[in-house]
Amino acid sequence: MLTDIELPNDDREGAIVAGTVLLLRDALNGPEVLLLKRNPQAKNMGDVWMFPGGKVEAGDAAPREVEQAANAAVRELHEEAAIVLNTSELICFSHWLTPAGMARRFATWFYVARLPENAAVRVDGEEMVESRWVSPQTAIEEHERGALRLPPPTVVSLQDLAHQTSVAQILNAVASRVPPYFFPKVCAQAEKNVVMLYPGDAGYEDANPQATGERHRAQWSDGVIAYERSYEYSSP
Repeated sequence: MLTDIELPNDDREGAIVAGTVLLLRDALNGPEVLLLKRNPQAKNMGDVWMFPGGKVEAGDAAPREVEQAANAAVRELHEEAAIVLNTSELICFSHWLTPAGMARRFATWFYVARLPENAAVRVDGEEMVESRWVSPQTAIEEHERGALRLPPPTVVSLQDLAHQTSVAQILNAVASRVPPYFFPKVCAQAEKNVVMLYPGDAGYEDANPQATGERHRAQWSDGVIAYERSYEYSSP
């Protein structure tokens, strides 16, 4: 299920549209999500684990941005992991915009989908060099120990999945909410200690991490990201 959400037009200039898939399967101990490891030799995000995905290319053209990103997401999933999906199997999960001031910025649509029956993951061996199925909670715990390198959107997304007990529960919950919008405001307290405020945080408008009220933020300290949200996402 693809959807449009109301996105501010400010600060999106120059952002590259991209699509990402959180591919899910049921396991004995609950749902698992597919993570891929980027080639350590990559110029950007080398040796980092993330969800399959990539930027929109010419062949991904569609009337709406959310559809273009969905086309890119399923194409990249096939290229990186040899999994074939149709865009009709995707449910819009969230939308992320790289903070202003970054040299390379992305406007990325995240989607969730179930692993097709009898499908098997095979990484391309070039852009992505390893794959693993992991429970969201296990991935979070490994990241907190410094054993799993993850970018902020991946950590936040894993936290969103961690309390669900089945793929069906995840898909139903995502389909019944408004996809959240993440445009971080970065507040650097020290070189290795950064607070990222997201829309909905009491300090977001003024970029003030000391503000009291609702919390929607991530603390990035020595490469480990801790996410906090004090409210539920809204329904359509």
